Amino acid sequence: MVGVIGDIHGCYYTLRDLAAAVRDKYENIDIYCVGDIVDRGLHSLPVVSYCITNNIKVTLGNHDCMFLYAFKYPKHPYFGSWILNGNYETINSYSWEQEKLREHLNFIDSFPLFYNLEDCFISHAGVSINYGNVLKDCVNWDNDKWTRFFANDINDDIFWNRSKLFNIGKLQVVGHTKYEEVTFDKKSNGLYIDTGACGSNKLSCVIIEKGKWIDTLSSKTNILDLCQVEF
Repeated sequence: MVGVIGDIHGCYYTLRDLAAAVRDKYENIDIYCVGDIVDRGLHSLPVVSYCITNNIKVTLGNHDCMFLYAFKYPKHPYFGSWILNGNYETINSYSWEQEKLREHLNFIDSFPLFYNLEDCFISHAGVSINYGNVLKDCVNWDNDKWTRFFANDINDDIFWNRSKLFNIGKLQVVGHTKYEEVTFDKKSNGLYIDTGACGSNKLSCVIIEKGKWIDTLSSKTNILDLCQVEF
């Protein structure tokens, strides 16, 4: 059994509320996240710190990658993309604790593209149906074969994909594409869990057991994550 949290996007207070609810109901469960833990919300730095401290296992999202590349490969086109996609809030979040930046970038640099678990396959945007012609026997693929597949010039697609998902013979849990509610697509056996925390909706965590979606816990977006409040 595992818990998987959707796109957090700098919503620290919402994450804290949700994680507490998950731990209260499922005390010792391993918690994963589909990525995009930074940008847009106000508190990217404490979100990253929280994931480190609480051993939340994160797959690489496109916003995490843009943040990383802005510092690691500043001439890469991702730097320009990051400027247009909520980087101001992230930069501001680190402005008072710049000494944590290196540690947090190293943490993000360690994110895998996927977690291929017994219960499910977790990634940010999912395995696209566009690759169906080379995925016919992927039901039996081990982690090494999946890694080699994504190293074949399509790394980016697993965290940018907007196409329908390919049914890989196992439940796919993904974020990236927002829905108001957690949404299951039966044909692809894909579970979409980005419920728009940074858009004033909510942050959701699905509970997966033996390849089945058995529960959802959600926390309404905390206003402290979206606007500066003076007391």
